[in-house]
Amino acid sequence: MTLDDPIEALLLRERDALRRADFPALQDLAEEKERLVADLSARPVPDAAALARLRELAEGNARLMQAVQRGVESAVATLRRARQPAEALTTYDQSGKSSRIGATQGSLTRRA
Repeated sequence: MTLDDPIEALLLRERDALRRADFPALQDLAEEKERLVADLSARPVPDAAALARLRELAEGNARLMQAVQRGVESAVATLRRARQPAEALTTYDQSGKSSRIGATQGSLTRRA
């Protein structure tokens, strides 16, 4: 298979879209991939080297997809934490008297 192969070309475009986090392009590529897989039986069987190349590209894309997923999950977790009020802080004055300082429920806490 060469770059003329539509599956290889799609996998290379998918890799680029994953690296750019281009989610709309990834959606379009997923639909195109489904069509290509459905048409796979009508195509000639590629040689072992071509299949190995496709497997390598697909596995690389799967690793990138997992990394993107972890990044999105991390961003979601960060946003959730930012929306939670800060925990109350107990401080003490010179005489040892404690006082609690805390954010009110529903206020947005800015964190560096």
